[in-house]
Amino acid sequence: MTIEFKPLSDALGAEAVGVNAADDFCDATIAELNDGWLRHKILLFRDQDLTVEQQMAFTGRFGKLMNLAPPAKPFIPEHPEMSVFSNIKVDGKPIGSRPDRAFGANWHSDNSFLRVPAGGSFFYAKEVPEEGGDDTWFANMTTAYEALPDEMKSKLEGLRWNYSHVTTLQLHNPKLPPFTEEDKRALPDVSHPFVHTHTETGKRALFVGILDTREASVDGMSKQEGIEFLDELRTFATQPQFTYVHKWTPGEAIFWDNRCVLHRGSIFPDTNGRRLCYRATTLGVGPS
Repeated sequence: MTIEFKPLSDALGAEAVGVNAADDFCDATIAELNDGWLRHKILLFRDQDLTVEQQMAFTGRFGKLMNLAPPAKPFIPEHPEMSVFSNIKVDGKPIGSRPDRAFGANWHSDNSFLRVPAGGSFFYAKEVPEEGGDDTWFANMTTAYEALPDEMKSKLEGLRWNYSHVTTLQLHNPKLPPFTEEDKRALPDVSHPFVHTHTETGKRALFVGILDTREASVDGMSKQEGIEFLDELRTFATQPQFTYVHKWTPGEAIFWDNRCVLHRGSIFPDTNGRRLCYRATTLGVGPS
C-alpha cells in the first residue's frame, strides 16, 4: 500500500488520503503511516466511522495505550484508556467531559503533568457542531526550537521547569473531592527539560506543554521570573508560522505527536450543537 500524504499547511500536518483507521493493517502499512506521522507531526483521517474498540486497536499499533490519570474517572469503565469529550447528557448524566472544562483551551501537550508524558494522541470527532465550535490549534515545536536565537538555545540547554498537578487541580477545581494518598502518589511533582531530543526522529524540540504556567517554577529563577519566561517561550512557539488550525467535521480523526506538538481546543456554548469525541493516547518515553 502506498499512502498519499497531502499537506494541510506549511507549518505541520498532512491528510492520510483514503485511509480507514478501522482496517486491520499489515506491519508494513503501519510503518508507512508512522513514517508519515513522524514527518508531518499530525495526520488527518477523513470519513471515519469507528467504534471505541477500533480506535483503541489502531492507536495501539503505535505504542502502549495509557490509562486516564487520576483523579479522572473513565466514562467507559471497561476501557479506562479512552477519554470521552461531550456536552451530551443521558438520563441527566454527562457522557463525557464538557468542552468548557478547565485548561482545554490552554496550549498544552497531553499528560505533560506526568513523569512520562504522552506519545501520540488519536482523537476522533464523531459529532461536532455545524457552526461556531470545536476548532483545534496545533503548533510545531521542532521548527519553533530551530527558529530560536542561538543565545536562547544556549540558555535552555539543561534548563528544567517544575510543576505540581495536584496543586493546580486543587486550586482551580474546588469542587473536586479531596485527593486520596493513592491519587497523590500517582501524580507526583514533575521536572521536565525545556528541550528534548525526539526518540524516533532525533530532532530537538521545545517541551513547554505545561497546562498552567502560573503553577510552574523554573530552576534558578524566582516564581514570577519563571512564569514570565515560560509564557514568553510559548508565545514565541505558537506564532502563526508554526501553527495550523483544524475546523472539525463529523467523522474526522487526527493523530498528533505530543513529543513535538502543542495543541489547544476551543470553548463554545451548548447551543452551538452536540459534541461527542473520543481520544486514545499512547505512552511516551520522555522527555525526562
